[in-house]
Amino acid sequence: MKVLLLGDSLFARWEGQKEPHINYSLRQMDADLEICNLAESGDNSFDLLEKLAREHISGFDMVFVWIGANDLATHKQVYLGEFQDNLRKVVEMLRSIYLPHQVIFLGPAPIDESKQLYRTNRLVSYYSDIVEKVAKEADCLFVSMQEVFGQADYPLVDILRGSMDDGLHFGSLGYEILAQTLLIYIKHER
Repeated sequence: MKVLLLGDSLFARWEGQKEPHINYSLRQMDADLEICNLAESGDNSFDLLEKLAREHISGFDMVFVWIGANDLATHKQVYLGEFQDNLRKVVEMLRSIYLPHQVIFLGPAPIDESKQLYRTNRLVSYYSDIVEKVAKEADCLFVSMQEVFGQADYPLVDILRGSMDDGLHFGSLGYEILAQTLLIYIKHER
């Protein structure tokens, strides 16, 4: 199965691996996956639109879109209305190639507010609601990463602790939980 990952640093970070940690974690759980990870640190929804306009994005079985962590950051915020408009354009571009069930949107992950200066969980909720709304309008799937991390068998502060330890970028435990979550959808598609 061929999987395309689109997003920001949460998909792009290597966190001590020789490739993006999510690629590594997914392959540890399913060695047969072919993963194309076009995520880039710092990307927001405007950057994703530009990327979709210039990159070859067809030929995959599933597309995971995880954008919003930079859109909601108060020091470089993309306002909710613009974020929603951008996501609708992203959906339109992806839906011209893929069926709705092949496109899965992830809501922004929760953050550790004691360490994160530019993001709050309240903003995460607002932006996650927009991602869910736009995904459902297009009959695409939506995954609440707030719920996924919040319902995990580990304390949230442990999940959110990565090498940067900034309350946003998580480490191996977070990537293991993320990979398990993505694999639920991948296995369902097979």
